[in-house]
Amino acid sequence: MKKCLTLLLTTTLLLSLNSVMILAEEDHDHDATETLAADHHHEHGTNYANFIPANILNPDDSVYEAPDDTEDYVGLYTAQTRVEDLDADLELILSIGDDGLFNLAYYFVNSPEQQGVRFYANEEAEVESTEAIYQDLVILTGALREGEGGLGTGLIGKTISPVVLLDKDGEADRLYPYMNLAYDLRENHQNSRVYQNVGLYLADDVVAVDVNHLIGLDSEEQIVTQFSSVEEGHEDEFLVESHTYELLQESFDTDLIEHNDFKMDYQSENEFMQLVLAMHLRTNTSFPQDTEVELIDPESVQLNDDLDAQYAMLINDSVLYVFDGESLFMAEDVEEIDGEYSAENWVTN
Repeated sequence: MKKCLTLLLTTTLLLSLNSVMILAEEDHDHDATETLAADHHHEHGTNYANFIPANILNPDDSVYEAPDDTEDYVGLYTAQTRVEDLDADLELILSIGDDGLFNLAYYFVNSPEQQGVRFYANEEAEVESTEAIYQDLVILTGALREGEGGLGTGLIGKTISPVVLLDKDGEADRLYPYMNLAYDLRENHQNSRVYQNVGLYLADDVVAVDVNHLIGLDSEEQIVTQFSSVEEGHEDEFLVESHTYELLQESFDTDLIEHNDFKMDYQSENEFMQLVLAMHLRTNTSFPQDTEVELIDPESVQLNDDLDAQYAMLINDSVLYVFDGESLFMAEDVEEIDGEYSAENWVTN
């Protein structure tokens, strides 16, 4: 098994290299059957993971079907609420399909003094920063279920916390479930079960959520908020356009290579920045406001074995990342003399 760079971010940007091992198959999410799902793998190349369930099952192992009242709630919804215990506003967006399945995303909006920053490389390959978007994003897929006096809900699979990668304009580009790719490399389950209440309830044309239950908040303040229907789309709609297992499969097939290592095939300065910084963020958190990130001339970096650098990025004048077209290198305690960068010890994938 090869090692991947899994990098922990603290407010001082301390870094460590962790081995990312292919996990053994687990009895995860109470799936009824485990299989390699060969047909799916043939469609998606030679990556050995399948996140797409063949069937959605009820707790009694019967195949899930949408409740009769589902058609009354099909559509897009949003909600907002204040969470005083966290000193943040919570934004939620919900999409319900006629098959009874729904996607729910939520994230936090911090006060200006608490907001972190994100970085991207613009069209001129210059580093720019922007305020954090979709802070601590969580996305889940679930199913509507028959309940007393209305409809309840159950979770399918598990929640994911993807990093939102930025484009060259600093706008949201795509969702990157880095943590799941690093640690959940074998998802070979044929079926998924609707198994855990997520705190979402639907009755009498009202869609409401128990926020404490949803986000796992232990508080004396009980927060229940109601969703409003969205008639003409919403800027956050992309967060709930795909089921979580579809996002995982797409990213697995796109971002990993067949031996389950992360692809190191950056095509631009911004792609290099986004994917390397995602290793720091791990989820859609942000960097402290005093963080400094800069792209440096790759020709100014002296790599071991006289390798030629293609992209190079320096964080807080102390941590240097270099890509030579095939491998990613990282060094701490970087020395800079007359515009030339060197280090005694390089770590690589």
